Formats: sequence, structure tokens, C-alpha cells
Amino acid sequence: MSKIIKIAVCGAHMSGLPLNHQLTELDANFLEKTSTAKGYRLYNVPEKVPPRPGMVRDETSDASLELEVWEMPLENFGAFMVQIASPLCIGTVFLKDGSNVYGFLCENNALQGAEEITQYGGWRDYLAR
Repeated sequence: MSKIIKIAVCGAHMSGLPLNHQLTELDANFLEKTSTAKGYRLYNVPEKVPPRPGMVRDETSDASLELEVWEMPLENFGAFMVQIASPLCIGTVFLKDGSNVYGFLCENNALQGAEEITQYGGWRDYLAR
């Protein structure tokens, strides 16, 4: 049996959104819709096509954010990583159930002047506004 890696996605890689194919083409499977633990902020990353958010850990925030957890074969993870462009990156994301997985985060320096969208609770609700 192949080893797997769990990945939290909070934007354009979620089900039905423009970059979801980057997961499904690498044999990733949807596991669950959930949310982060409290302590995150979400921003609309400037000048990204397609548009996508940047999530940052901020322990002063009381917000938790909607996301999806996917799993993919570990041997496909490198092919996934080379598609991720700065300022987005992969790091540890803490979930509301107390567990943690790898997931999308954003480099803070890219968010100067970016619109904070934390109050929407997630990318889908921001897009639907």
C-alpha cells in the first residue's frame, strides 16, 4: 500500500474551484470539509491568477477558517509542490479537532496592503459575498 500525505487547502484548490485539478490529477482524494483551530487570518493575495487567498497563523486572532483536507500518494507530493508559486507555501496547519496536517500558508511579506478577508470565515464565503 502506498504511503499518503494529508494536505489542507483553503482556496483555489478546493473542490470545484479552478486549481482543484492540480490535486485530482495527482490522484488526491477528498477527505473532509473542516476548519482551522482559532488563530488564523485570511487575505486576498494580490495579483494572483486565478485569484486565491493567503492564510497566515496569528495567535492573536480568534478566527477559524473553512478548509478542505485531501490526501495524495506521498510519491506525488513533489509534483504537487513544484506547482505552488510564492508567496504561497506548505506548512503545518492546526485543525479545530486538535490535529494538524500540512497545508497552504502564505509568506507575510507578500500581504502588505492586501485585503484581509478573515471576517468571511473562508474563501468560498468571500467569493460569494
